[in-house]
Amino acid sequence: MKIKKSLFFLLFIICLESCSAPYHLEFTEFSEGWKNSESVEFNFKGDLNSKNISLILRHNNDYDYANIFLITELNSTHSLTQTDTLEFLLSNPSGQWLGDKKLTLIEHKLPYKQNIFLAKDSLYSLKVRTSMRLNDHIKPIANLEGIIGLGLLIEEENKE
Repeated sequence: MKIKKSLFFLLFIICLESCSAPYHLEFTEFSEGWKNSESVEFNFKGDLNSKNISLILRHNNDYDYANIFLITELNSTHSLTQTDTLEFLLSNPSGQWLGDKKLTLIEHKLPYKQNIFLAKDSLYSLKVRTSMRLNDHIKPIANLEGIIGLGLLIEEENKE
């Protein structure tokens, strides 16, 4: 009986080790939309494995736009700074959301960096802010109504 329990326990541990869990998953929630003046900051540590970094955007049907513009700034303790302005499409031309819909919540996995190597034991900071403007307007939209949260997902590079 002890052998069966030990074998079961060993198989359970092997199964847990082989499951691909995210390296890092962190969320910031917004109570009343995402204000233009509000930056979201994520902090994480690097290692020598290749990573895929994605942003997870959650919104409801109160979000009025088919896309989103984000400004990202990636910093490390080794003085690396990368600033990007990114546009992500959130709906198709007919207005249907491209993300996963769960009741009134729509979740989009937005690819940020693919196959990136993060220096071992280096600390990283990723700051994200919105950069949305109406057509023919210079002034940014003050608050993106309907945005519920923004997350950071770091996964091991899939070597299939």
